Amino acid sequence: MAEMVYLQLAESVLAEKRKVLIRDVSKVVSDNLDLKNKIEKIELMNFSTSSKEQQVISILDIIEEIRKNCDGELCIQNLGQPDVVVYYKAFDPSDRIKQKFKFIFLCLIAFFGAGFSIISYNSDVNLVGQLDLLQNVFTGGSESGAMIGGVAYSLGLFIGIIVFFNHGANKKFTDDPTPLQVQMRQYEQEINQTVITDSVRKKDVRDAD
Repeated sequence: MAEMVYLQLAESVLAEKRKVLIRDVSKVVSDNLDLKNKIEKIELMNFSTSSKEQQVISILDIIEEIRKNCDGELCIQNLGQPDVVVYYKAFDPSDRIKQKFKFIFLCLIAFFGAGFSIISYNSDVNLVGQLDLLQNVFTGGSESGAMIGGVAYSLGLFIGIIVFFNHGANKKFTDDPTPLQVQMRQYEQEINQTVITDSVRKKDVRDAD
């Protein structure tokens, strides 16, 4: 009777070592624990120092490697993706410092960019004029009214941004993903699909012979 082996291939993975094993790109399930452990340790590829930072591996190539390294009759079913994108980057001790500078730089861009966008929007809708109108309606033209309106608007804008992005003081108000997380996930999927499509066109996919 054929041994049943289930694979759940990931969409993309980041290789921590040059040697990429099946367990790095796929989850393996089998009633035969010895067979499961053997399959997980099968080597798929090895990034060299001159290797590019990404490689697309087809499920057909993985199945072929399993059949080459395992004796007996196997029934292999894949419940995951048909292709996996393996990313690799050599470890550099200076990366942590670079990442901190990048983080600070991106924070500055986001802060000043968002500020400029808000200022431009307020000028476009003539917010100052609207605050003056509200001042005349509720305070009869008192100068303190403009300050109260500006402070209320600023606080409301701040609270609205925090609630919209679902973050505050490193804590989430709910378990739902934030709009930014959703957009980043969609962007990641599009990047992976583009890498796979380009690799197929260049015939640079690790596929079965």
